[in-house]
Amino acid sequence: MNLAQRLQDLRKNAGYSQEEVAERLDVSRQAVSKWESGQGNPEVENIIKLAEIFRVSTDFILLGREREVVMPLEKAGMSKEARIAFCIIGVLAACAVITVCFIAALTKITGGW
Repeated sequence: MNLAQRLQDLRKNAGYSQEEVAERLDVSRQAVSKWESGQGNPEVENIIKLAEIFRVSTDFILLGREREVVMPLEKAGMSKEARIAFCIIGVLAACAVITVCFIAALTKITGGW
């Protein structure tokens, strides 16, 4: 499947008309038609917007990589609570690293405790 076919499939699966996609991107319906017929390609900014509209990765739009790349935690069946806990642990780990760096810098500046 090529870029044009993916764009058309994504639009149809989302239930949008070419006109609706064009309005969301602030382009003409003819531009969307050209993309879907392979007569032209969207600019980078529009590819990013298309990925947001269709909730897929830009890699999926451009290369056809599977959608699992977009949200691996959700696709793996991880609950919302587990994803929140995972994020909190990540933030705490980052804080710990920053604290250690701060203490190391402070120790270097003051020559010790």
